[in-house]
Amino acid sequence: MRHMRARRGLGGLLGSLMVLAALPGLYAATPDDALLERMQQTYEQTPALSAEFVQVATLSTLNREQTSSGHMYIQKPHAIRWEYTHPASQTILYKDNQLQIYTPERKQVLQSIIAEKDRNSVALLFLAGIGTLQQSFTITSLPSTEDTVSRLRLVPRSPQAGFTELQITVNRQSAFIESLTIHDHIGNRTHIRFVALQPHPSLPADTFELTLPPDTEILAQPGLSR
Repeated sequence: MRHMRARRGLGGLLGSLMVLAALPGLYAATPDDALLERMQQTYEQTPALSAEFVQVATLSTLNREQTSSGHMYIQKPHAIRWEYTHPASQTILYKDNQLQIYTPERKQVLQSIIAEKDRNSVALLFLAGIGTLQQSFTITSLPSTEDTVSRLRLVPRSPQAGFTELQITVNRQSAFIESLTIHDHIGNRTHIRFVALQPHPSLPADTFELTLPPDTEILAQPGLSR
């Protein structure tokens, strides 16, 4: 139980896009290559992003759900801040290959280095400019009842990935992700919905710095990126 909140946050983060189908009212079939290319270009050409998020984690081993919310910040190249504000404060920071999880209540930071060869195996890091979707995932379409969005299933090509698949809802007009669901190897599911997604030319540099009290305990966790 010691690192339950850390695992909860990490599972949400790591854990991180049509053609008409024959079924009436549903949009599915093979992925739209033009949409995938536009999505890749959109994220590559957007210097920074911010959004609010609502996360629902379904824990199969405990047979319960955990709901949390907060703010997300992304700065190219390779920086993500995932800030939980409810029900408890926690910060997950990825910058310059280093992953840190700070829990103020415990006065503790768990940190790990994500090797370059492992980047494509971590869910959501492609949002920070790491990896190419079609090189990192096998992508198929999923049914959708809305013609304004596409739903895609992304299965990581790497057998070392810390998750089994992502299911993503993509806005067809903006090419930004509206929501995603992460499935892990033991049946847990984390659904994340983004609200008020906003592109920026840049974000303040201190967004991606942790200000820690002097009595904070720092623990190295080599396997944390998994």
